[in-house]
Amino acid sequence: MASATDRNSAYDWYVVGVLFTVSVLGYIDRVILSFLVEPIKAELQLSDAQLGAVIGLAFAALYVMGGILLGRLLDKGNRVLILTTSIIVWSVATGATGFATGFAVLFIARMFVGVGEAGLNPAAIGIISNRFSEANVQKPIGIFTMGLYVGGGLAMLLGGQLLSFFEGARDYSLPLIGAAEPWRLVFVILAFPGLILAGLMLLSVRDGDRSTNGGQSGEAGSAKGAALVGGMQFAKQNGLLIALLAVSVVCWSMNNYGLLNWYPAMLMRTYGMSPLLVANTYGPAFLISGICGCIAVSPVLNTLRKRNPQKAVFSLCLVSMGALSVTTFIGPLLPGVPAAVAMAFINLFISAMSVTSVFVLLVAVVPQHLRGLYTGLYLALVNLTGGAFGSVFVGLFTDYIFGEQGLNYSISMIALLFGPVAAFLMFKASRISVKVE
Repeated sequence: MASATDRNSAYDWYVVGVLFTVSVLGYIDRVILSFLVEPIKAELQLSDAQLGAVIGLAFAALYVMGGILLGRLLDKGNRVLILTTSIIVWSVATGATGFATGFAVLFIARMFVGVGEAGLNPAAIGIISNRFSEANVQKPIGIFTMGLYVGGGLAMLLGGQLLSFFEGARDYSLPLIGAAEPWRLVFVILAFPGLILAGLMLLSVRDGDRSTNGGQSGEAGSAKGAALVGGMQFAKQNGLLIALLAVSVVCWSMNNYGLLNWYPAMLMRTYGMSPLLVANTYGPAFLISGICGCIAVSPVLNTLRKRNPQKAVFSLCLVSMGALSVTTFIGPLLPGVPAAVAMAFINLFISAMSVTSVFVLLVAVVPQHLRGLYTGLYLALVNLTGGAFGSVFVGLFTDYIFGEQGLNYSISMIALLFGPVAAFLMFKASRISVKVE
């Protein structure tokens, strides 16, 4: 088994490939709800604020608690087994979403999708960073992060095709529900691949040797026994830096989640696009731009390191967050379908760069033996704030200020309120050095 300091083996890259596939599936199950907002709203008679709560708050509610708990367990326990269990939980909950009879049932089903997916990123980042050195980790993390955009793109493309197929086929029924609308069948179908992938994960993936540090100082073995104490000590040493990064990431996530969760519905509602047309245009944007944005992180970061090795990751986060605030504000306000779709390609490229750069920043700042804990805390913070309320704020702006046809203005307003603050605070954080004793 290759250590983090050796040249990485084919098996190391196989592990990255499996984790990438898990990430793709996880984000299909997560993003598909955003694509199916309009038919769900019509059948269940939900308001935009309720839909925002289901998309964001419901997912984040148990994702947050699960992320903190699992982050702690992942630093000590069997990461492969925890991740396998997580896949099973979110897959079953995805299928259960298709049986929702109203807001409450839909909300609870999505809560369990959240608690299942809480183990995905902390486990995967921990496994990857244990197999690759800090100097080489941005490429496998970039590949893993691509799962968000490949999964999101496939959620649109597959969702559009499945929706079209079920709408054109005979009538279907489900137990307890009876006659089933096409959107319900999409959720039920998506439950099965996860169960298969969970078996592959358990049978073929091994974690790395935790005696290696991925290039970080300190003894991982002794740190494991005192991870929580070490985490608190690290936070005390770097209080101002962590506070600035935390608030910056919160503001960025409000902007990013508002964009990702509502843009497909905005294309349908504001620009009058059909679900199939959105699937065939926004889906490729999510897929192609997301992949390109994740891949771009490594060469851009290498270029920045030639200028300032210590602050390169901070600079990448700063630029991508600032650019995202501009493009997310402009995109929904452009006239005509071609311009709105074209800007979606730009938005999603920059979004992918920002998501990947934040993960790389986390690895660069936090010692290896604390990454599971801090990744869990980071994901809890992001999902409790931007993930939970970014979508809700968009819905509230639509319900109470701009009206149902003003969804595009709501997305732009979120970008205007939070995007510039995120970039400014990241700039302030970049002026502070990390302290590790």
